Amino acid sequence: MVKIKQVCSQALVIAGREVNKMGAYVHLFLSFLAVISNYNAQAFAPSDIPDRRYLKAYISDDPDGPYHEFLDYSPDLRDQGLDNSIKRVCLTGFWLLYSDYNYSEESSERLGPVHVNGCEALPPSLSTSSLRYAGSPYHLDDSYYNLYEGIKYRGQEFRGNTNADSLLEFDLRMSSVIICGQSPWTFFTGLQFTGEAVCLYPTHINTGNNISLHWNFAQNMSQLGLPDNSIRSVAKGCLTDNVYRGDRPHQGGLGDAVV
Repeated sequence: MVKIKQVCSQALVIAGREVNKMGAYVHLFLSFLAVISNYNAQAFAPSDIPDRRYLKAYISDDPDGPYHEFLDYSPDLRDQGLDNSIKRVCLTGFWLLYSDYNYSEESSERLGPVHVNGCEALPPSLSTSSLRYAGSPYHLDDSYYNLYEGIKYRGQEFRGNTNADSLLEFDLRMSSVIICGQSPWTFFTGLQFTGEAVCLYPTHINTGNNISLHWNFAQNMSQLGLPDNSIRSVAKGCLTDNVYRGDRPHQGGLGDAVV
């Protein structure tokens, strides 16, 4: 009986050692996962993405002064305490600045700077109460279109990166358009890609630091040779001989276009 107790005691000691070893292995494994997770978070932080879209809004002309960085739409700059306060911007992408809230069609002023890592001072007369970008929310030069309810890219929008056989509630309501990326887009006056059509190519290019942004625009549908509020469907690619290329192709250095 004594011998059995000794054997059991030794077995418990060995089992305890194994449990301690297993606990150590689990601790090491979890520590390893934490290191890898932290590395991934740092490796793919937004500031490290070379072609990320951003806009830095300064409240003074001082390039070293404080700024607020935007990565997404802001329909009301009062939320950031910047209503009618932006004096200078540094940006990558196609950004639209409006003098009224919610990108309103009532905006009396609208500025559309296009840059790749470029800066500019805003006109003293421009008051900015909302801002947003045109193009893909995923990558800077992805193929994408934005259709706007008002001329000069004001009002609500219908946007996408794939074919749309109808514009849903925006049917017969679109008055201007911006495309970004390297693909042309075809706009139709009929549902399901029928009716009169016009093809728009991204003939403008802004480049900097090995980053490119292709784009084109029409401030109103008459520029495309179409009636206002006539667009009913959109298809990727050029599917008609009726091609609008805009002005002569423009290529900027660090980006200097304003539309």
